[in-house]
Amino acid sequence: MGRIRRGWQLTKESWAVVRADRSLLVFPVVSGIAGLLVLAAFGGGAAALYSSTDSEPAAIVILVVGVYVLIVAALFCNVALTACAARALEGEDTTPGEGFAAARARMGQILGWAGLQLVIGALISAVQALLREAGAGVVGAIVGGLANFAWNVATFFVVPVIALEGLGPKAALQKSIHVIRQRWGEGVVGSAAIGGLVFLFAFLPGAALVAGGIALGDAAGWVLVAIGAAIFVVGVVAQSALMAVFKVALYRYATEDVVIGPFQREQLEAAFAPRGRRRAAAV
Repeated sequence: MGRIRRGWQLTKESWAVVRADRSLLVFPVVSGIAGLLVLAAFGGGAAALYSSTDSEPAAIVILVVGVYVLIVAALFCNVALTACAARALEGEDTTPGEGFAAARARMGQILGWAGLQLVIGALISAVQALLREAGAGVVGAIVGGLANFAWNVATFFVVPVIALEGLGPKAALQKSIHVIRQRWGEGVVGSAAIGGLVFLFAFLPGAALVAGGIALGDAAGWVLVAIGAAIFVVGVVAQSALMAVFKVALYRYATEDVVIGPFQREQLEAAFAPRGRRRAAAV
């Protein structure tokens, strides 16, 4: 319960920063709109090409390029959000323009990391597909899940490293892994706390309203569907902003021993204690 309570406290402090600087919420919205536009452009292009030429390889190439552009767009917005979150934690006022300018300055690193993400994701998917074809569908699902989890843990701090330090893909991954190994603490717990709260107060009610609206099937039902979808979108936007603030605060403390924003040293110390010290405290 102590770890969950610490995650809850970190989530509340992250929300205090977002509430004080609501421009942070702009970046997830832009990311979502950009994602929809990319999906429509490349998905529609691939479908049109396949229907007119029956060329599956060409359609696959367009889809792969689309996925890469989608990753770049999401990463660009996340780097912009993280840059502004770092300034907001220092008590500075931020604007979306400043965040996007910071992301443009990291464009080379963003393009490189997006390519690495695409390759790793393709490799994991390929291994799962091979296992399914070999009749080991359950094993493939387990292997894929573990691989994705390990990758998400290893890359937990990659976006803050790119945004704040401007390191390239290889160096950013190495730095993220180093921090995780040396000062592993409540990163996953805090992430789970944020995700759990958003699920409880946004995703679950939104899904219930959408399901209820579809069941009704009339005009009032479609109003419920619209409200539920809006709540779901708000949850996604809030979760993205909260996670950016949370990661920046933990990263700055883990690497510089700096306490920023509304966080307390005791909170961050409990979140990121060196493994040896944590064992000693437990004893």
